[in-house]
Amino acid sequence: MQPLFSERRPMTTAPSVVLLSRRPELYKTVADWQLPDTELFLYDVPSEALAKVSMGKVSLFLFDTDRYPRYKHVVRKFLSLKGDADLVVLGSTDAVEELSGAQRSVAVRTLPVATDPEELRVVVERLLQMRRVRERSGIVGRSRAVSEMIAMIAQAAPLDVNVLILGESGTGKELVARALHAHSSRRDGPFIGLDCGAMSEGVLESELFGHVRGAFTGAVGDHPGVFERANGGTLFLDEVAELPLGMQTRFLRALETGEFTPVGGKTTEHSDIRLISATHRDLLQEVEMGRFRQDLYYRLRVVVIRTPPLRERKEDIPILTETFVAQENKRHGLAVRGVSRAGADLLEQHSWPGNIRELRNVISAATVMKQRGLIEPSDLPTELLQGSVGATAPYLPVAVGAPQAGALDLALLTSTLLELRQEMREIKALLLGRNVAAPGRIPVDGGVVETFASAAGYSPVPGDELGDLQTAERSLIESALLAAGGKRRQAAERLGISERTLYRKIKHYGL
Repeated sequence: MQPLFSERRPMTTAPSVVLLSRRPELYKTVADWQLPDTELFLYDVPSEALAKVSMGKVSLFLFDTDRYPRYKHVVRKFLSLKGDADLVVLGSTDAVEELSGAQRSVAVRTLPVATDPEELRVVVERLLQMRRVRERSGIVGRSRAVSEMIAMIAQAAPLDVNVLILGESGTGKELVARALHAHSSRRDGPFIGLDCGAMSEGVLESELFGHVRGAFTGAVGDHPGVFERANGGTLFLDEVAELPLGMQTRFLRALETGEFTPVGGKTTEHSDIRLISATHRDLLQEVEMGRFRQDLYYRLRVVVIRTPPLRERKEDIPILTETFVAQENKRHGLAVRGVSRAGADLLEQHSWPGNIRELRNVISAATVMKQRGLIEPSDLPTELLQGSVGATAPYLPVAVGAPQAGALDLALLTSTLLELRQEMREIKALLLGRNVAAPGRIPVDGGVVETFASAAGYSPVPGDELGDLQTAERSLIESALLAAGGKRRQAAERLGISERTLYRKIKHYGL
């Protein structure tokens, strides 16, 4: 039996919608939608509709449960198919509700039978738009957190407004920014990105606004900044919280007026951009601490999209792992089939402080080293085999095995004592009814707290000489700078000291 209605488009990659219903009035409703570049297939026999879905390349299955006594069986059969078509159920929802706790790889939406035709069309169009975003952006995952993020992208992308992306490092903020650009009216224009935390203030000003020849030593020619290069397109500023206060004022003016003057220039230039910014910091807290302008903050956060950490979407780890393995197989011509059940359990138990970036690196390394077969627990890094406790609760060093002479890790011990000392100071402040000063700032009593024990004139390790502690201190500073990517403000916060103290220590040790 042929479908009761079929509208075919010349595009072979066009999304398709399958409707299963026994209400003729619903056929006309769907036929009048005229969805652009979309194939519509209408059936009244469940087996034929499900057969079409099972063939793949179906984006949405719209099931009108009215007049189908065995609607639960139809829903279960649909969910058992290998396709990834999303599901919209009109009418009885108990078949879906009893499966609400099951892990699904598709979006399921339920609506009353008497849903207004216009509302139904909006739901279908939104699900199709979300699918386009998912397929073209490279965003992988079907968890609720990811679905909500993709819905925000689909809704905000066509709007020519500023977007602020918030999320931890490694959660895919740039991927979200590129998806916003790709589905906007500026998609034919340039997409220009700039990391605000990767350069000094002078270089940052030149990169933002450009410079003219002779503006400073080494300026042998005119250099267009990102404001100019992104004209007509999208400007993505990563780690926007790293903008120095002085630069924020000039940046805000350029953002509001679209006008700027290159470094050393005399003429005012104009640029039409859409700004997408991102940061892993709490910008509101940065405003309260006086490190970020409040007016710029509200200018940036017209629309806010949060990228969820991997620990909040662990149900996506299997599909992410499968995707990364497939990518490495294709890139290097390997034949790794996937991850064993024991290996998958280890991946799910890990806390993933580095988020998706960490997972990708782990899977890439394991795939390249394995080359064929299944990735077993022995192929994964030792920190996964030992559990994730160290990543979430790095408090006291624990000796493993028999102690050996000279085996004491002074850097680790010093770091632990500093953390305990900082916690004791905070507890004392709370008991005295005072506010605890933020890391890297002068406490409320005006005194400067020296957090390095050796600089305070005593040794935290009985019997150790000061030179040994200085070696541990130097090692600690080097580790903090390395972990912060050379960013001194972040390194100071990790160490629990002020930037001024860190600069003095860097100069003292010649780092």
